[in-house]
Parts: sequence; structure tokens; C-alpha cells
Amino acid sequence: MIADFNTMPEMFWKCNEKYFNNELPTPKYGLMNKTSILARFEYYKDKKGKNPIKWQKILFSDCFDFDEKVFEDIMVHELIHYHIAWNGIKDNKMHGKEFMRLANEMNEKYGLNVTATVDASSFKKTENAPKSIFEILFG
Repeated sequence: MIADFNTMPEMFWKCNEKYFNNELPTPKYGLMNKTSILARFEYYKDKKGKNPIKWQKILFSDCFDFDEKVFEDIMVHELIHYHIAWNGIKDNKMHGKEFMRLANEMNEKYGLNVTATVDASSFKKTENAPKSIFEILFG
């Protein structure tokens, strides 16, 4: 699955319903043309409102053709960040104790493979992927 403005919302809704009881409002979506970052969750804190965040966005790299299971695991990873921010849960760092507790709980309960980091070296790259100097020089 290549991340785009169809696959990201479809996977968001699937994961939001299956793993988060539809608690998370629809975010904005974006693409990144990077091979160093697979996905990220961005948000803006709303210190005055009821919920701690005002807007939220999920971005995916368009440089990889992910296996559907990997795409789902990465989306759940980002939705854990979203869940933590949306519910105002304090964590000691980006992939801290609370993040890892939720990831491990979901891995155990649902057979997922949500981790803090992923080695993308074996993932198939898309035409959109920027070429390395080595690839430019030697094909």
C-alpha cells in the first residue's frame, strides 16, 4: 500500500474503529517525500479548550509500498500518539512509558507489531522515493 489521500483515511477509519472505539476525530492528512521517516503525528495544543489539541495531522512517507499489515501497524503507532495527545495523557518522552504500555497492550490483545521504531531497509521503494547518491551514480 502506497500512502495517499485515499489509503490513509481508509486505514485511519479502520484502525480508529477497531482499536480506539472511534474516539479520535478525523485528522488532516499529509505526505512526506522522505525515506528517513515513515510517518508522524503532528498537533497543536489548545490550552483553553476542553480537549488538549486544536488540530491534528497524520503524515506518511510516499516513498514506500508497504505491506498492508505494516501500513496498519504504522497507523496504529501514530494513533497511539494521537490518543495520548487527545486525552491529555502525560508521558516522559515521545516513545515513553505510556506510549510503550499502550503499544504492548495492543500488540498482545490484537496481534499487532507496534514498535517505537521500524527498520525500513527491506521495504520496497516507490518511484517517488528520492535516489541516494549511490543509486544516481551506479543505478
